[in-house]
Amino acid sequence: MFDAVKRIGELMKEFGYSAYELSNLTGMSANAVYDWFKTGATPTLGNIVKLCDSMGVSLEYFFCGDEGLDDRTSGALKKWLALSDAERRSVMNLMRAFNGK
Repeated sequence: MFDAVKRIGELMKEFGYSAYELSNLTGMSANAVYDWFKTGATPTLGNIVKLCDSMGVSLEYFFCGDEGLDDRTSGALKKWLALSDAERRSVMNLMRAFNGK
């Protein structure tokens, strides 16, 4: 399973950012960034997009590094990003129903 917080930590190290610097760069609160590491809170996709934009990396690079996404996964991610918040909630509910959670 993909660990977004671990990947954020890797990118912070790669680019030389502290959690405080990352919060300033993205406009997110320092507490939000610290909470990801302290409490294991998972950043939202919206926050991941902010992080990527602020660091100048693509979502593809965030999720796959230099390996890249396959066409199917890349297409699914683009469709997800085009959804409204209400549509995303509906999709997540449907996915939970399929997974029994």
